[in-house]
Amino acid sequence: MTLAKENFALNSTSLTNIVFSFFPFSFILGNLAININILLFCCLGIFQLRSRILKIKFDFPLKIVFLFFLIIFFSTSLSFIKSLYFEGYEHENLIRLIKSIAFLRFFLLLLIIYILFEFNVLNFKYFLLTATCSSILVALDIIYQYFFDSNIIGLKPIGIYHNTGFFGDELIAGGFIQDFSFFTVLFLAFSFKNKNYIKYIFIISTICILGLGILFSGNRMSLILFLIGLLLIFFFNNELKKIISISLVVLFVLMKLIFSSDEIMRGYYSSLYDHTIGQLMLLKDRSKQKKEIKEESPENQLVEKQRDTKAFSQSSFVFGESHRARLIMTALDIWSRNKIFGNGIKSFRMDCQKLFLKNPEYNITVFLIKGKKNRLCSTHPHNYYVEVLTETGLVGLSIMLIIALLFCIFIFKNLKLFKENKIGNFLILSSTVCLILEMFPLQSTGSVFTTHDMAYIILISSFILSYKKILDDKSLK
Repeated sequence: MTLAKENFALNSTSLTNIVFSFFPFSFILGNLAININILLFCCLGIFQLRSRILKIKFDFPLKIVFLFFLIIFFSTSLSFIKSLYFEGYEHENLIRLIKSIAFLRFFLLLLIIYILFEFNVLNFKYFLLTATCSSILVALDIIYQYFFDSNIIGLKPIGIYHNTGFFGDELIAGGFIQDFSFFTVLFLAFSFKNKNYIKYIFIISTICILGLGILFSGNRMSLILFLIGLLLIFFFNNELKKIISISLVVLFVLMKLIFSSDEIMRGYYSSLYDHTIGQLMLLKDRSKQKKEIKEESPENQLVEKQRDTKAFSQSSFVFGESHRARLIMTALDIWSRNKIFGNGIKSFRMDCQKLFLKNPEYNITVFLIKGKKNRLCSTHPHNYYVEVLTETGLVGLSIMLIIALLFCIFIFKNLKLFKENKIGNFLILSSTVCLILEMFPLQSTGSVFTTHDMAYIILISSFILSYKKILDDKSLK
């Protein structure tokens, strides 16, 4: 009887690890697969833990994260009550309230991962293996689609710039590769740690495959973040400096060859330079020219001012011209109506539409707040921090910044941790790099309150929160 129980416990543990390791593939299949995966994993985790869940003492970061989820529910509840009693009932507000309750599933996911590792149930090697396989598979599929005009299952690219592979009409293939690429690189570094030549060949080849996959996907920001992530690994880990350096050189050579033979690809990526660095350099040059002119006539001063204004308006960072900046300005207008607690989860898309009026006679859209120009409406502001500010107010943003501060403290306290070449250390390093890139404030993002984005953030955050147990766990050594 005892042997039967042990076999049953072993089988249930193996099943839990298999379901957990499937998460990278569920991101390929879509939100439904992610939610099913979360549901199965949480059910198996609760079954594994049972009464032991009550014995865990939660540390301060976990409590702060839970407070953030409570604020999401609280702000959405306030918005629902306000609409119910003062503005008139809207069915969409009830849907948002239900979604704010369902959103707690992500904290449950974080909690179960944390506790399962506390009791040595989870083995992250399985997750690292599937992350490696899925990222390389998607990258190879994108490369195949670029050269043969369809991926391995016959899906076509979108337009002339975007090869989407398994993701069909969603332009997120490059983001997926970037999300799991650093787990791949560091897992291979551990797997071949005692085989120098093989390690160099495999890691350099893998980095080039992942980089070219992102390049051909057309996700330009993902390519930039991928390169930044490699540089972070270069600075954090001394053992991998040489491999990363060679990989970057080889990757840049391959990119140069591709750009020299593909004018469309070269033009697409060079436009990123023209609208960012190029315009900033132009402004810098204009500033130098102004300093060199000691005396000017009023007419020349006017010409100089007009030139500077034109150059400044062409920069993608200027609020008047950038779509992302126009969304941010709209979000700030919406936030100003409820600064403390915001307007609740997924409220931006509703409040945004209410601030615009369509005039069918002239086929124009008018922003209803007088004196406001260059505004834009969308489903979300395309920036995590602005979205949190708009939908949970100053309270929610403050909690988010506290979490970010705790994360920064963790990095500075554990710099030596990133230099060690054990799988546990590699897992923490890859998770840290991924979270830095995911929360990079200057990038255009998806919505933090969607299944895809929040599930990914919770996954990588759970590794960092469990770092002490990861380093002590014998199964990872």
